[in-house]
Amino acid sequence: MTGIDTNVLIRYLAQDDEMQLRAVLAMLLKKNATFFVPDLVLVEVDWVLSTLYHWTPDEVAEAFGRLLTVHNLIFEDEGRIRGALRALRQGADLSDELIVDRCRDMGCKSLASFDKGMLKRHRGFVVTPG
Repeated sequence: MTGIDTNVLIRYLAQDDEMQLRAVLAMLLKKNATFFVPDLVLVEVDWVLSTLYHWTPDEVAEAFGRLLTVHNLIFEDEGRIRGALRALRQGADLSDELIVDRCRDMGCKSLASFDKGMLKRHRGFVVTPG
């Protein structure tokens, strides 16, 4: 298995560099090859597409949905990604949702944050420090 970095997924999704896109496609089409996509890479991809490429949350969610259909991409927790994408389509922040879900997976009883969106979206779990 080979890990995939942010810039590889950006080339695949944005298709803005023909030579690099061809290299990514050739890599993904290698027989019996599998590729690992860390959650942190997905957070970076979200940031790059949203901030630098000005993609809307729906466009980012659609792009991530396409990634989930690539047969040889392995994610840290596909269920967590799917849940975060549903939340993204409802106006949530992808990284916030991944943080909340990961904390829950680790058995946290709460998550301390000053993030008003997280506090509102996850009442009872996300709490203000103090």
